[in-house]
Amino acid sequence: MRMTRGTSRGRLRAGAALLALAALAVGCDDETGDAPLPERITASPASTASPAAPAPPGGGAPGAPGKSEAPGARPAGCPASGVRVEAGTTEAAMGLRALGLVLHNCGAEPFRVSGYPVVAVLGERGEALDVTVREGSDVDSTARPSTFLLAPGQRARASAVWRNTVTRTDVVATNGTHLRVTPGAGTAAQTVAPADGGPLDLGNTGTLEVTPWKPYDTP
Repeated sequence: MRMTRGTSRGRLRAGAALLALAALAVGCDDETGDAPLPERITASPASTASPAAPAPPGGGAPGAPGKSEAPGARPAGCPASGVRVEAGTTEAAMGLRALGLVLHNCGAEPFRVSGYPVVAVLGERGEALDVTVREGSDVDSTARPSTFLLAPGQRARASAVWRNTVTRTDVVATNGTHLRVTPGAGTAAQTVAPADGGPLDLGNTGTLEVTPWKPYDTP
């Protein structure tokens, strides 16, 4: 993967609309947003005069105290970094593609978000494809990288943008299946796929652009 910094060539109306649609396509399954999961309530020890109590959650002998989550523990399914990356559906118009990426703080501590997600395009066997990833996109030339804290339960968003352009018959078109996304410095990469299962059809451009992270509700 080759990382370069893109240049702005003016805002494209179609591209701006795609970015808006891509943002709406992620994390809209319920009305409650992404509040942290509730802590598990465990059984208390049984009295000696009471009938045998059922086994507490997580196993153990009947009548034994259940194991409570420690204060500030991450909910099940939350990565060690305390943040989780998800991808929406791919929005398309006039050969342009936009895929929304959402960063959820599923942990118990604020997470420092800065700059751009680090992205690689993967093939169907999980191999990294030879794709140039550019920081910045001409479809959103006003976006600027920034640094901010993401509180527990809050979200940030970015977009992956590409063009399904085929201009050469002697170059095999690139079709990725997943993105490997590193949300921030010192965090492990996470692998995501478009929610609609659609391919990352880069044509033979060999290029993917990413917009910077920004708070989810920022226009």
